[in-house]
Amino acid sequence: MKKVLALITLVLLTSGCAQTAYWTMTDDMNRVVQSKSFQMTVPEGWVRTTKPDTWERIEVDGEPKTILLESMSLTRDGTPIHAITITRHYSPTAFPVIKKKSKSNMLPFEAADLYVSELRKRSGLERLKVLSNKPAKVNGKRAFQLVMQFKNEDGLRIRIISYGFVDKTGFYTINYRAPYLYYYKRDYKQFTRVVRSFKQLKGAYDPPPEMPAWAKIFT
Repeated sequence: MKKVLALITLVLLTSGCAQTAYWTMTDDMNRVVQSKSFQMTVPEGWVRTTKPDTWERIEVDGEPKTILLESMSLTRDGTPIHAITITRHYSPTAFPVIKKKSKSNMLPFEAADLYVSELRKRSGLERLKVLSNKPAKVNGKRAFQLVMQFKNEDGLRIRIISYGFVDKTGFYTINYRAPYLYYYKRDYKQFTRVVRSFKQLKGAYDPPPEMPAWAKIFT
């Protein structure tokens, strides 16, 4: 643990040439992390992305594609070990690999089914198993709670728990991914606190951003 934190600190210290470090340490003075569309409270001692990621590159029908989104990540021991990820998916590209949109009147179980199909289409998750699918609430909105599991290339069981909801601003997910052995149970309570602290902000109702010119070239 000390080695991981030392490595993260080294990265932060040596990134002085950049305007803002990608990761930042959370302490008692800056536990609330805020994006344009949402905010949440981060456990003290964890690191989180300083600003939201606004795009991702995925493969659709064998071709690379750029998708706009809004996503922030948290981790205690490093993302290769475990991570909490909060993502807003814009309605037209809510499920890009299976080419489905989200709709404001979509029921939670419908969104959950599409989300599982989307994940199974992505590399490495073809054998993803759904262990449970229950109704839930996030920020007062009707949501789903999915518990899923897969084995990585080394045969290690990876557990994923996902909360998700849909409204007219898009499709939101709050995911926790960790090896089931030790890490998943250790920080599960911290994850549930993050879920309870999630709040949607007024910025979520602003018009979605346009695809930047550079992304259009590679889309």
